[in-house]
Amino acid sequence: MAASKNLFTKENNSKLLLLGFAVWIHAASSLLAATTLPSAVREFGGGDLIGWAFTLYLLGSILAGSSSALLLNLSGIRLALSIGAAIYLLGCLICSASPNIYVVLVGRLTQGFGGGFLVALAFIAIRYWFDPNLMPKVMALISVIWSMSAFAGPLVGGTFATFGDWRLAFLFVGIQAFIFIFLVRLITPDAQIINRSGNKEIPLVRLTLIFCSVLLIAFAGINVNWLVSPLLCILSIVLFIIALALDNMEGDSKKARLFPSKPFDISKRKGAGLILILFASISSQSYMVYGPILLETIHFITPLTAGYMIAFEAVCWGVAALAITWIKEPNESLHIRIGVFTLLLSLIGLAFSINNGPIWLILIFGGMQGASFGVMWAFIVKRVNESSLEDEQNITASAIPTVQQVGFAFGAAFTGLIANYFGLGNDLSVVIAKSTAPWIFVFFVPFTFVVIVAGMRLSR
Repeated sequence: MAASKNLFTKENNSKLLLLGFAVWIHAASSLLAATTLPSAVREFGGGDLIGWAFTLYLLGSILAGSSSALLLNLSGIRLALSIGAAIYLLGCLICSASPNIYVVLVGRLTQGFGGGFLVALAFIAIRYWFDPNLMPKVMALISVIWSMSAFAGPLVGGTFATFGDWRLAFLFVGIQAFIFIFLVRLITPDAQIINRSGNKEIPLVRLTLIFCSVLLIAFAGINVNWLVSPLLCILSIVLFIIALALDNMEGDSKKARLFPSKPFDISKRKGAGLILILFASISSQSYMVYGPILLETIHFITPLTAGYMIAFEAVCWGVAALAITWIKEPNESLHIRIGVFTLLLSLIGLAFSINNGPIWLILIFGGMQGASFGVMWAFIVKRVNESSLEDEQNITASAIPTVQQVGFAFGAAFTGLIANYFGLGNDLSVVIAKSTAPWIFVFFVPFTFVVIVAGMRLSR
């Protein structure tokens, strides 16, 4: 572990470069599909599977993140990072060579798995490579990199889709993974990292249940049926509840746990916070998943312009979060309440403006959605961690990003269901796009009511 109290030393700079690069690759690729998929769908169809490209990437990330500690203990940090980057590179190559949408989905799942390994291993390495006194500065720098990469992802995809070939976007990010492997061999310290506090086993059964729970929503949206689709949604909820019950039954075997005890008990501050994270993440995916294709179809803008609009949401999240740090004594409760009501207002605004425009108004409401997270996120995380049981602090901290990723995956799956119900998956005409667009946002308004209730509980 580094002993220096100065973050930017010669030794630390190389490590920061490596870890920041890992985070950059994962965060940028999670949004890369937003501006490449519309062009891919126009090339060989498969509009009903747009949501799957996001869902599978996120599920791959969740599976990789939950098994990263085991990979680390088996192979060491240098080889583990190289394996993660190699898996990610393979996913990029699969996407770039895809003859149809199904191969793209395989590539996205592979990308998510590799990217999930990279970011999880990076956060583990941070604990070992830097002095504890430097941790706030390191995490702040990582947050800036995450925000910048989330901004860059849609722009990279939009640029290649507008001026070249959407496949080249995946090759471009794949080249970055190749460079990363070289840097890993060059920079990674020789000292072995053994993550003894991490999972010694993969909670495979519970992860599989969560994986299947999300996929059932996605399957329900392929061919929407009044009988089958609701049954699949109900079964999805049942599987998720079973996964939570099995996780809670682990008792004292906390090293194999995914969530703290009673993670979604809204009567407790911890439960209210995790519910807020889950439902806010679900509510915020429609603009990211279907925003570009709706903007291109209804308003005839280029993929690059759509990329700028989607990236603006990530920028507003980062700017709002940074602005909060300037306040000497922030009112935590007030900022959480502002955040949850801003999220509701942004969804209503997007539902109204996505068809009617003008473009600048859509941009504002999209930015408001990002800012709603930036305003409240730090205080949500703080209060959830503070309310955790003393012997569950690590589990609670690690559950926050897991719950967020699960929420994003559910949100993408639900968005695909609504889009396909209105026929957008099979017909990308302006008429169908306009009839579908408002409902993609209206559907999630009830979810934000849950967010508001949980937010009010958390902010007490």
